[in-house]
Amino acid sequence: MPKRTSNSSSGKGVLAILMLTVFGAGGLAAYVRLNPAAAHVQVQDRQTHPDVSISTKPVADPEQAPTASSDLLVPVVAENDVKLGKAAQVPQEGVRPEVSLINETLASLKVEGARAIGIDVQDRHAVVSFTPEIEQGYGTIEEGYLIKGLSIALGQFKDIDKFQIAVNGKIVDSLGNIDLATPVEVIREGQSTTKKKKSPINP
Repeated sequence: MPKRTSNSSSGKGVLAILMLTVFGAGGLAAYVRLNPAAAHVQVQDRQTHPDVSISTKPVADPEQAPTASSDLLVPVVAENDVKLGKAAQVPQEGVRPEVSLINETLASLKVEGARAIGIDVQDRHAVVSFTPEIEQGYGTIEEGYLIKGLSIALGQFKDIDKFQIAVNGKIVDSLGNIDLATPVEVIREGQSTTKKKKSPINP
């Protein structure tokens, strides 16, 4: 008799476990029917995380990328002449490249105090506005270096053929020795600055 009781108890235990399993599976199935989105939670999670990591990754703004180095060259004094020298710096934001290059040229030629503050280009004719210090007075050689340096600097801009100097809105006629009332022609790279004398036989 005790054996029968043991067997019946074991049978009831197994039956109880089977019923719990069935009811549990049925409950889960009912929950999924009532909440269809529950069956896709894990799939959505797997799809969402990669998207979030990609969308939040910083994207480089081409307008904020570092500016490439300038192709312009600063005129320098070498071998008692003015020639193209070191590479110019990239202009600061809001500063025209012509103005930036002219100011680097002034620094290279050791013209103290004077600064270019603006430029107006019309019909390939540039009028460069300077601070009054540009009229401080120069020796013949220094003035020649300055005008030639400006000619070479502005000669790197294809839309400029000639230029004049202005202070406080007025054209400067001379800085001491050179006539500046007439526009000065720019000097292009490789262009000879030595004018050939006319032959009395073949003018």
